Amino acid sequence: NTERYSDVIEGVHDTKDNFLKSIKEGHTEIAPSQMFAAASILEGCSFINGSPQNTFCPALIEMAREKMVFIGGDDFKSGQTKIKSVLVDFLVASG
Repeated sequence: NTERYSDVIEGVHDTKDNFLKSIKEGHTEIAPSQMFAAASILEGCSFINGSPQNTFCPALIEMAREKMVFIGGDDFKSGQTKIKSVLVDFLVASG
């Protein structure tokens, strides 16, 4: 993933209303993953963040709670690496 960490800014990422307004205005500190998360939440769909950026700002957490939608995750790679390590050890030991 090449998405950079965005700055979490008061008046942009702090509330649902500020966040949605900032998306409409094309604010440069709204990350693509934050837009995808917002779209999922607004549609009532869970959002699993598989990349290591700071997607879940206070506004998105507020939105998810209001819609009673699950959001979670911060990096699939770390878990994937652990699973691969365990599988490799198991397969090597199994012959």
